[in-house]
Amino acid sequence: MPEAVHAAVFWTAMVLFAVHLGLALTGAGIPLITSLVGLSKVKRLKIFIDKFGQQAATFALLGGLWLFLVLAVAGAALAFLVPAKAPYYLGLPFPAAAVAGSILAGAAAFLTYRGSWQRLKTQKPLHGTIGLCATLLLWTAFYAGLAAARPLVLNLPPAPDAAFLLPPGDSLFWRIFALGLPLSIGLAGTFTGAWLVWRRDRDDFGRDYYNFTMRLSARFGFGGLLLALPALGWLGLGLVPLAGELTTVLAVSVGLFGSGLLLTLACLGFVMVQENALRHKVLLVAAFLGVLAALTGLCAALAGLCAPELAAVSLPATSVRPL
Repeated sequence: MPEAVHAAVFWTAMVLFAVHLGLALTGAGIPLITSLVGLSKVKRLKIFIDKFGQQAATFALLGGLWLFLVLAVAGAALAFLVPAKAPYYLGLPFPAAAVAGSILAGAAAFLTYRGSWQRLKTQKPLHGTIGLCATLLLWTAFYAGLAAARPLVLNLPPAPDAAFLLPPGDSLFWRIFALGLPLSIGLAGTFTGAWLVWRRDRDDFGRDYYNFTMRLSARFGFGGLLLALPALGWLGLGLVPLAGELTTVLAVSVGLFGSGLLLTLACLGFVMVQENALRHKVLLVAAFLGVLAALTGLCAALAGLCAPELAAVSLPATSVRPL
């Protein structure tokens, strides 16, 4: 197969993985941000906050349904196409029970949160607590899924018991997990901002509503990504020993990640201080595209460093002279 086709396959896989990972982390982070916003005591913003919460939660619900279908299809395909790898994810009771159980628990909490909006609209602390529990359970699912992937990446035997849920203290697992939590908040804000732009003409709640909610989404996106920077630095330090010679995939990945992250922070930082944020809605779309590029670069870099055999079969072996 030509090298160009290998490269196309690899980068297509990275883009698709980044989109779905971003959507999963976004869905986990949205109940957190809507719960916190819902606790606001400012009466004049109550209508805006309530509509924002429902609109963002609807986005998370639709994204969650899509991800559920993708996971179901991927699980069936994995068991059918590569049965040798199926025990790493579909083995019973582990790791399937831990991963599926935490996903289902998080989904149940989220559906309770979304479905009780009207019933608990006068009991915001209780409603917010349910939303926070949904986020914590979905973050637990991220933890379990990441732990389940570790044996496969390291060519270890499939997990026979629950011990896989507690990787060694010096494992990169902890650094990646630490990055995932603030990234979930940042992605929730950034993706929700793009969703507001997408729904602007379909759910016309007025300019004041969109000016407020677009600023709000930009602030959560900017704040979450800013909080992710220390964890990103910690992960980078752990990856340095694996880097060695600067390969093509690593050079492209770092470039994508750096440029995408800078673009996202610049766009969100500008929008979040604008009184008329709606006028700058194109920047929210640019931030969304930027964070997808950054996430694609991050996934490709991790694949190239932690699973080099994946990049080796997908990309030419050309290397870049060290800087």
